[in-house]
Amino acid sequence: MKKILLSIVFLGLLTTNSFAQRNHRNLIETGIKVGGNMSRLTGGNTQDFKPGLQVGGTIEVPLSFYKKFAVQAELQYAVQGYKGAEYDQIDINTDEVTETLKLEDVTMHYLYLPITFKYYASKNFSVELGGQIGYMLHAKGQFDANKYNTAREYLYLTDPRYVASYSQLDKAVFEAGYRSKNYEDYYEKFDYGITGGFTYYAESGLFFNFRYYMGLQDIYKIDNDYQKFTIPDATDELLKEVNYMNDNLKFAPMTNTSVQLSVGYKF
Repeated sequence: MKKILLSIVFLGLLTTNSFAQRNHRNLIETGIKVGGNMSRLTGGNTQDFKPGLQVGGTIEVPLSFYKKFAVQAELQYAVQGYKGAEYDQIDINTDEVTETLKLEDVTMHYLYLPITFKYYASKNFSVELGGQIGYMLHAKGQFDANKYNTAREYLYLTDPRYVASYSQLDKAVFEAGYRSKNYEDYYEKFDYGITGGFTYYAESGLFFNFRYYMGLQDIYKIDNDYQKFTIPDATDELLKEVNYMNDNLKFAPMTNTSVQLSVGYKF
């Protein structure tokens, strides 16, 4: 009888230990992370990279018994944007460069929800691939007609040095929204794209993450909503310039690009 009881206790201990190990392997893990990023808008006249930061929380759910595969969701606050690049102002008559101008830097604040699928190549190293959606909370910077497009060479026609009837053409540009200083007139609030990277985990719980984000949303919506300029009382000379602009304005998509490096801790 004692042998039977001892056998049952021993079997119970084995089962409990096995169950505990299984739960440990499949434990849902949470964490926090903070880091920096280099970001810009890509496409058309691509601007320069701007440094920013991101901070957020993570939750990881294993998809396999030995935790080879997992899915991770995050809530991330990110400061992105771009540094305005230099460009040449060209004389419409001589095609010569009259001056070089620098566009103003722009800062954009986003709330992102990345969801990635992870593969653990080893206990301390994983690779990840997934997507993320985001919402623009705010933006700061100067927005003007010459900001982003492959048609900048035509938009300089709004410069008073090149257009005799500047006031009429400038009024049409302003009414079309290109002279607004409100970021909501320029950018789509929602963003989405593909993200991927890798993570190294230390025994202490610290981890180091590298990630690249490639946006798919054309966020410069004023180009998407572009309508041809019309000036009812335009002179023949001004009408010629307006028609030239309307026939040649072709806007390229502008998308977010970000390279991130962060450090975090798993609880």
